Amino acid sequence: MKRLQKTVAWLLAALLLLSAASLAAVAAKETAQTDVPMIFVAGFVSTDTVDQETGEALFPPTSKTIRKAVKDAVNPVLKSALKGEFRGLDYPLNQAVLSLLDGLRCDENGDPINPRTGTVYQWPTPEEVRAACDHGFQKPTTDAIYYSYDWRLDMKTLAEQLHDFIEYVLECTGAQKVDIIAYSMGTCVLSSYLNLYKGEYIDSLILYLGALNGSSACGDPFENSLGMDSESLMAALNGLLGTDLKAEIGKALLDILYQKGMMDPPVDLVEGLLDRVFDELYRQSMPYIFGRIPGFWAMIPVEYYDGVRNTFSAGVVSDVFYEKVDYYHNVQLNIPAIIQAAMDAGVKIVDVVKYGYPIAPIIRDRNHESDFVVDTTYSSIGATCAAYNETLPEGYVQQKHPEKNYISPDNKIDASTCAFPDQTWFIKNSTHLGTLSGGTDGEQPLLLWLLTRETQPSVWDDPAFPQYMTYLPDGTCAPLTAETNWSVLGNYKKEDGFLARLKRIFADWKQIFSLLVQSVKK
Repeated sequence: MKRLQKTVAWLLAALLLLSAASLAAVAAKETAQTDVPMIFVAGFVSTDTVDQETGEALFPPTSKTIRKAVKDAVNPVLKSALKGEFRGLDYPLNQAVLSLLDGLRCDENGDPINPRTGTVYQWPTPEEVRAACDHGFQKPTTDAIYYSYDWRLDMKTLAEQLHDFIEYVLECTGAQKVDIIAYSMGTCVLSSYLNLYKGEYIDSLILYLGALNGSSACGDPFENSLGMDSESLMAALNGLLGTDLKAEIGKALLDILYQKGMMDPPVDLVEGLLDRVFDELYRQSMPYIFGRIPGFWAMIPVEYYDGVRNTFSAGVVSDVFYEKVDYYHNVQLNIPAIIQAAMDAGVKIVDVVKYGYPIAPIIRDRNHESDFVVDTTYSSIGATCAAYNETLPEGYVQQKHPEKNYISPDNKIDASTCAFPDQTWFIKNSTHLGTLSGGTDGEQPLLLWLLTRETQPSVWDDPAFPQYMTYLPDGTCAPLTAETNWSVLGNYKKEDGFLARLKRIFADWKQIFSLLVQSVKK
């Protein structure tokens, strides 16, 4: 009888545990895959570079190094700028760049010049791996087992190192598979991994804000194509300042300057300075620093690659280097086929991208729809996007798959042209590094739901997680609809007529007064 009672008690306990797990995973599938370890593969500059023998920080540069660079370069540059002369800056500029980036430098083969340089990241101990699995994964981007790497290296080497780490995690946990969130440059590593190992050991994979197809923010500097204008700068500032009272007052004051045309002269000055100063760096320093770091090459879009290979790096790198970077270029050319092969082998793969921002406003193609760092077209593997300040043309017809609607409710994106339109999600009003508040809590339910599906997820599976999502001003994330549609950029366009500008400036001052009254009341 006692044995029967114990058996019933154990059964009840098991049922209670299962119920608790089900409630905890309310945004996930019916039964969460708690037996699958989750790994977060970090992105570019995800860990500091140090001298591994002395522990000295090399990159990011220390305050002492920065002060020296300012002393060596900024003063002569400013003096030259005031005189309108930019000759003779080669030496101070190059010395400053070399001192700031010395910890990154590689040789002509793409190997670190200083063999002692490496990253501060260390693999977690077996106990730490098991502990990470035991506490659960309610916030996938922060609760997962964190994995970083020496992001200077070539993608094939990094993919092989990731394979070793995955085997280590499986050995520590006794699991058969892992789930992975690959972030930013981490998607380049995963693309190489899938190419080499066909998804071996992976159950579910999220390509999160992927740089796997590169970014114009990387491609344009390699082509010496920089630029700036006040409109794209205003858009960026509107998007990055936030939505609280202080931010709104700041944006209104900036808009007054913008409407009066007072932002144009300093922006023109900066653009001229960029043109002249960057020319010096482009010829003298960049090929020997960035041009010799294989990791940078992984983020060059396909259409830039041949030009960069044939001009920028000519005579600076060796055939060994080209062999390394050509490998990932060939991966880029075949990413849809590589992903499809892994999916056919049973790996559940989805792509999560963000939009609602212009690309960084100092490059040539700064009107691209993006998450401020990676172009939405690149990270989504092919989505058709309007410019960040426009919508798709009137009368636009969806280009592919007419049986379903893949056009965003704000009429800015046509996802039918993605390589995997049914497996690509878009989140509006959040940057590559997070939301206005710096967090990503609002999207955690979506990511957890994606990772814990028993079958390949689709944008049509659950109306709570449709293809298009948006962050709202309060920091929550919801389906993007006509009712929830808004733009974090606000209204930054310059009015055409003089009277219209005066009216806009008056409205700005009225808004500032209203906001100040609100702040006093609080």
